[in-house]
Amino acid sequence: MADLSFVVFSQQDEVAQHLRDALEKCAHVSVRSCVCSEAELVATVRKTKPVALLVDLGHAPHSVLDLLDTIPAPRPELIVCGPQDQSDVILRALKQGAREFLPAAPQQQEIELAVERVVLQQMPRVSDEPVAPLLAVMGAKGGVGATVVACQLAASLQQAGSRTVIVDLNIPLGDVALHFDVQPSYTIADIARDSGKVDATLIQGLLQRHETGLQILAAPSRMEEAELVTDTHVHAVLESLKREFDWVIVDVSRSWNESTVRALDLADEILLVTLQDVPTLTHARAHRELLLRLGHSPKKIHMVVNRASSKDLVSQDDLVEFLDSKPTVLLPNDYPTTVTSVNEGRPISQVAEDSELDRAFQQLAANVFDWAGLEMERSISQRSGLWSRMMNLIKRKR
Repeated sequence: MADLSFVVFSQQDEVAQHLRDALEKCAHVSVRSCVCSEAELVATVRKTKPVALLVDLGHAPHSVLDLLDTIPAPRPELIVCGPQDQSDVILRALKQGAREFLPAAPQQQEIELAVERVVLQQMPRVSDEPVAPLLAVMGAKGGVGATVVACQLAASLQQAGSRTVIVDLNIPLGDVALHFDVQPSYTIADIARDSGKVDATLIQGLLQRHETGLQILAAPSRMEEAELVTDTHVHAVLESLKREFDWVIVDVSRSWNESTVRALDLADEILLVTLQDVPTLTHARAHRELLLRLGHSPKKIHMVVNRASSKDLVSQDDLVEFLDSKPTVLLPNDYPTTVTSVNEGRPISQVAEDSELDRAFQQLAANVFDWAGLEMERSISQRSGLWSRMMNLIKRKR
């Protein structure tokens, strides 16, 4: 394979040379330039077009991060070296797309492991084995119903005949299992506890099956378990599930942590759930702008307006102007049906079949097939009719 090209940046000559020497000892790596001047970094990246950047944040981390923010998209892969005790710096680097956050003076082995992970991400798939599309569902803020959207979309895809799994990355205390009235015996935290290799057999053993056939990988139920799950675990789990299922739905946290960033990077489509009110739309716009700055294509980001109503003061024209994007999906406001669905642990298609809300989720499921360039074996409306006839037959027998 071709070498992974790097540009190294540090404002300290000795640190820059140390990082360069360490990189040159790594396999599959070439260092195109070593830069110590802020004024030269952006120009060097534009000229050499490296695959990755190794950046030392030095004594003024936020100043260097400001500089990195000026690099135009698409940006190189980013490995950052900086203080391990400043959570605001770490979080900001992750939001800017850092794949790895190494200590300020990383050891050779730490650099080699970070490079290996970037190399693996850059390697093309050599297998002809099909992989499932991954859909990440993210709420613009708390209370917008993103988990409901993720769960009902997963249920609709399962009902359409697709083998579907939903992963709860609202860590800690995600509600996906609760929405399906499932008491999980295992959660994604059990993967982190296992000292062995994360493989398909292990992951399959942690899934919980809903009566519809939908498979669930639940979030940890204890606050302290959240720290066990890393972005590396998330990457391994999602890549494995994509080879085992037809669809992978991920309910991601609205907080920009390592697991969220990794899931969004792996996602084929991102559903950003908002409401028709100014505060929520403000959050939605901020999330969308950050996604674009991180290099995600506008075509990958789909605005989903939940609880939409013609009575809302914010019109659809206002939405387009405010978000600079036309909403892809409008889900009607049907609070009683939604509450019944959640309380009973049953999909909306069972609680209120052929209701306006049920039809909206059927249409959303049809949309994701279109986004993925796939054709449904049979239309969801046909399957809904079959489901209706089966339920009527059961009722008559009773």
